[in-house]
Amino acid sequence: MPDAGQKPPHPAPLSSGEHEQGADSEQLTDEQLMERLAQGSHAAFEALLARYETPVITFCYAFMRNREAAEDLAQETFMRVFRNSRRYQPVAKFTTWLYRIAANLCINELKKGKLRQSMSLDEPAGPNPEGSKIIDRLASNHASPLSDAERREAQGLISIAIDHLPDEQRTTLILVEFHHMPYQEIAEILGVTVSAIKMRVKRARETLREMLKVLESQGKDG
Repeated sequence: MPDAGQKPPHPAPLSSGEHEQGADSEQLTDEQLMERLAQGSHAAFEALLARYETPVITFCYAFMRNREAAEDLAQETFMRVFRNSRRYQPVAKFTTWLYRIAANLCINELKKGKLRQSMSLDEPAGPNPEGSKIIDRLASNHASPLSDAERREAQGLISIAIDHLPDEQRTTLILVEFHHMPYQEIAEILGVTVSAIKMRVKRARETLREMLKVLESQGKDG
């Protein structure tokens, strides 16, 4: 196994037996692939990379809002999957375990202050580029749509508000708004109760809506 400072392994050329293992990897579950990885199968690791490398990069990007940082953290995530394959126990879904590793890495990086994610409210929420936008949903209770100028100002205010949310509220909001994860899975990833997740999301949304109320009152006063 690699040392801690090495990149996640793209292993040496596969033997003929491993090529045969790779051929049927699409039919294997994540847990079966992890079992093979624990036994030293390079093909199993490559299969997991093929399935989840892009989703994990997207997941990390939602936290970091920086492509290079997201790729580095995704790489470290798979490094830890590789190193810990023999200790993995399929108590929860593999993806819950995988994203918990990625989330913890992202949260720790944000706490270091090296990067502060800035969520664009005018980007689609979730992986679907045609998906709804956070700012649209926040403004859905308003009597009339926001004008272009109001929209730009609202985005600036709410971006600041998101940036200043408590870490736990901000990261939970990312999982809900960008990844559309069920509350139960988010609770497992972050190691808290479903009730705590619901409360974090409720408080975060209330804070963001208050920013829109501030915008409206400023507009009326002006």
